[in-house]
Amino acid sequence: MKKSIRVLVFIICMFFSLNAHGEVVVVTGKNTPIDSISRQELKNIYLKIKTFVNGHRVIPVNLPPDSPLRKIFQKKVLQMDSEQLNIYWNEMYFHGIEPPLVLSSEEAVKKFVKKVKGAIGYIRRENVDKDLKIIFIIREK
Repeated sequence: MKKSIRVLVFIICMFFSLNAHGEVVVVTGKNTPIDSISRQELKNIYLKIKTFVNGHRVIPVNLPPDSPLRKIFQKKVLQMDSEQLNIYWNEMYFHGIEPPLVLSSEEAVKKFVKKVKGAIGYIRRENVDKDLKIIFIIREK
């Protein structure tokens, strides 16, 4: 019983911690010639339906499946839960299409999108620095 209460408290703390830190944003490096993107374009990029924006190749990167940010991203942008996404990628696998690369942390996402032209990823707004561009803001509502 105590363990389940600890888990519940942890989840609640993570939820409030995430909300207290503000918005989740989609970023790219300063060297990527994309300044903004629509939610639908972003969804199509992460589902590998679309691979170019304004004539430039885009490379989407995800956080791990258990990341609170990824859960927000899936819900608000992809409008899919983990089960729906797994079914989608199982189907796409048979067409030779693999899901986006998964990086271990927000810091890894930042480093990757700074180095790789066309790479995009999502992080907390508070972690954006001068070498990143915000191209989409994930609204809570």
